[in-house]
Amino acid sequence: MDNLLRKTLRVSDPRDPDQIANALLNFYPEEADRDRREQAGLPYSSVPDYVPQARNTGPSSVEMAQAQDDLERDLQTLSTSSPLKDIRIEMVGWGRSIRQLANDGLAAARLALDSVNHDRAMSARRQLGEYSRLARYVGTLTDGSAILFRRFAQSCDVLAGLILVAIGEGLASNGITRSTSIVRSAAGELQARRNAVIMALRSLTGSVESTLGQEDWPRGIEAYRNLVQQLEAGGQADLRALLEENALSQAMDDLVDLSTGASVEGLRELSTASAMLVHRFQRLIQFGQSIPVPIDVPITSGPPESPPLVAFVSSLQLFVDAFVSKGSSRLLYVARPPIIVYGLYGAGGPDQGAIRLMNLTIARGFLLEQVDCFAGCGCDDDDISCQVLLDYLLFLLDRAIDLYAVGTDPDGLGEQERRATAVGLAIGAALDLTDQLKNPGVLLCEFSDKLKNKLGVIRDELLDPFGAPGAWDPGLKSLMVRELRIAYQAEDQTERLVRSLTPQCDFNVFNFRNNQSLIRWMIRAILQDMFGLGTNLPSPVQMPSPIASSMASMGQNRPDYWSA
Repeated sequence: MDNLLRKTLRVSDPRDPDQIANALLNFYPEEADRDRREQAGLPYSSVPDYVPQARNTGPSSVEMAQAQDDLERDLQTLSTSSPLKDIRIEMVGWGRSIRQLANDGLAAARLALDSVNHDRAMSARRQLGEYSRLARYVGTLTDGSAILFRRFAQSCDVLAGLILVAIGEGLASNGITRSTSIVRSAAGELQARRNAVIMALRSLTGSVESTLGQEDWPRGIEAYRNLVQQLEAGGQADLRALLEENALSQAMDDLVDLSTGASVEGLRELSTASAMLVHRFQRLIQFGQSIPVPIDVPITSGPPESPPLVAFVSSLQLFVDAFVSKGSSRLLYVARPPIIVYGLYGAGGPDQGAIRLMNLTIARGFLLEQVDCFAGCGCDDDDISCQVLLDYLLFLLDRAIDLYAVGTDPDGLGEQERRATAVGLAIGAALDLTDQLKNPGVLLCEFSDKLKNKLGVIRDELLDPFGAPGAWDPGLKSLMVRELRIAYQAEDQTERLVRSLTPQCDFNVFNFRNNQSLIRWMIRAILQDMFGLGTNLPSPVQMPSPIASSMASMGQNRPDYWSA
């Protein structure tokens, strides 16, 4: 009965009348509202009070309506254009998918305080960016329709940008500041992790009924005994208390209640409360991992390892991870003017990652202007190749902005920012490729000085925080290589789709060097010149060999078929 009350009413102590009373009021809100009205001397009918709903008149409401109207106009133009009648069905399919993405992304962005909706909004933005890049690619290779596709791509870009703004507005309107903790796990997932910890603790302490055979070892109880001895010998009384089920469940319930109550005040309390309590959990995890297993006893080889202890430590670590990896609030600085950020959204101001994010968003607007200007300069092979290259760099810049938008490291040196360095490498390679002094005659692009300078600024913004190439650690290089390989594989798929939607002309962009496309050749050159590696992704995970196959291969001294 106690467990049923804890699970249903979400109380830590089912014998506390105050907790039960408050939980019942929350569980039956209509009855609680009638009691409140009766205490206030008002009629306690079942008709709820009328609460006028405020219209969404935020700074981006007008822009959202305008962007959606522009998208409809562009889709209508593409689907009814006579030169594009052979791909009319494909354009209708684009329109259906993009409308759904835009509606879902904007709706989820307004509820971005919830981790599931935040991920849905970012996913919709990513797909809109891919449609935008695909439209520019197809338009560049389609004679007479480039302007139509570029206007359509611009509409997709605007909607993708408004999703970021809507996420920032959703955070700002809920009172989120730089110091507010944003838990990146759903309420149901947190509750499941909490229950897994309790079940693992019961298995460890032996409270779960189990019968041991003559050949079974009491792995859980033995490990629990050694863990208690270590905590007592080390004077860790506060950690010893966490091995009691009621104390551990109450500590976890406090964190879950603060993070899932849909209250900004609760999230602000979580910012400080979680730091102290999570530190206790982490210390307990460290003690659990430090127990010597097998345990040193008179038996020569020692008893086998303790799966119950490993399960308890792993489940507790999984619960702690939800509060250690917090969501990012950098989009506040995208949705709100910088002049009002200080004071309203934290006295500390933006961190280094947020500053770089703002610089990248500003640079993107200037870069898009220069790219569109270059699009009207000509239609020979070099111009087409240069246009495809610029459009690809614009697409990569959007991906870097996405990575910085979800970064959490205050110094701007986290994994998200490290992954974005691959974009800086691609921009640097494009500048070197089109530099007639370094590579004369390879690709003649008449880029303006403003365009080249802005590309250089973006490259430095992404790479300079991590130092010169000689200072890059192996982990950073591994992330760069992984991102470049993924980009190579994605470009291969994009090219196949573009070839099916464009006239079969012999463009140099598809036959740049050694029968490779320009973009894939450039990525391959980066991997080869800087890292000495190829473009193949790591092999998929192989299943381990069955026991019978492994034993047979060992007995017959032959290679294992499953591992080959």
